[in-house]
Formats: sequence, C-alpha cells, structure tokens
Amino acid sequence: MNKAELIEAMASEAGLRNSEMEKVLDEFINATTKALRQGDSAVLVGFGAFSISKRSARTGRSPGSGNGPADNSLVAFDSCPEFAAALDLNPGKGDEASAKCRDADVVIDAEYIASQTDSKLSEADAKRALDAFINATTKALKKGDRLSLGGFGSFSISKRSARTGRNPQTGKEIQIAAKNVVKFKAGAELSKAVN
Repeated sequence: MNKAELIEAMASEAGLRNSEMEKVLDEFINATTKALRQGDSAVLVGFGAFSISKRSARTGRSPGSGNGPADNSLVAFDSCPEFAAALDLNPGKGDEASAKCRDADVVIDAEYIASQTDSKLSEADAKRALDAFINATTKALKKGDRLSLGGFGSFSISKRSARTGRNPQTGKEIQIAAKNVVKFKAGAELSKAVN
C-alpha cells in the first residue's frame, strides 16, 4: 500500500476529505522527522514510538548481495501494545513497551494534529483521522501488505525465529519463542534528516 492508497482508505473510514487526510499524514511525518532530527523520541498514541537507535557503527553485509553495508537505519520503531494486540502480535515487552509509548519527548495525538494543520481541523476530526490511519495500517499489515510512505519509511510484518537466549540477571539459557513483529525501515529522506 502506498501513501495515496493509504490516504484514500483513511478518508473512506473517517468520512473526511482526502486533502484533510493528506495534511494529517504529512503532519505526523513532519512532527516525527523533526523530533528525530533533534534527537528526541516521538510517539503516535496507540500506534508506536520512533526513536534514534543507540546501535554503534558496524560493518555488515547486504542481505541481497552478501556485500556492502547492512541496513544501517538509525531509526527504531516500537509498536504500542494496543497496535500490536490489534495485529494479533505478541504485545511486546509489557511495561517497557507501554513506557516507550507513554514517555516520548513528542506526543502526536489529536490535539497536537488539530493545532498544527493549517486547515484547522477540529480535534474530533483529527482523532477520526488518526484512528483511520491506525486502522488502515492494521488492515494492510494483517493482509500481509507492506505500507510505504515515500521518503519517510515503510512498515511490514517480520517473523522472528525461535532462539536460545540468556537471562541477563542469572545468565541461564532460556528459550525465546518465535513471534511476528512490526518492522519499520526508514526511507532515504528520513535517514538523511537524522544523520
């Protein structure tokens, strides 16, 4: 699903005009990009938290060719428990996932969107638009589609294999079950903005 298809799905669900949906989506992208550029985290309430990854620089291999650098995206995405539950995924790390979705530096919600859009959407319309974004994204990902938002990035479902890990407190080996997770890959424009 691309941005135009997402806007159409949002407008249909929220009962608002495509132009209003585009402004809401653009404001979400702009606010998230601005927060990340400043080194802050941003959360879209009920959807997920974006932050700058603390991963150190490394040399890797491209999954496609076996050569070159691996995905060096500095942008991390953690889905909020409500979004993960709507996708029938393991909701995440409990209190840690909830905290990331509560304690971000920039909170993007209906009040924020209503105050930022130049068309002066009401807070109620902004809430319907954000809910429509979350619902349209949920439906697309449940169908197995990938959601691509131009230079911002793309969302997809990724399968994590079962593996053996270690309890960090005791060092004892534990079995970690396979699960599906929401994967976000930052687009070129977002990556350039945060580097």
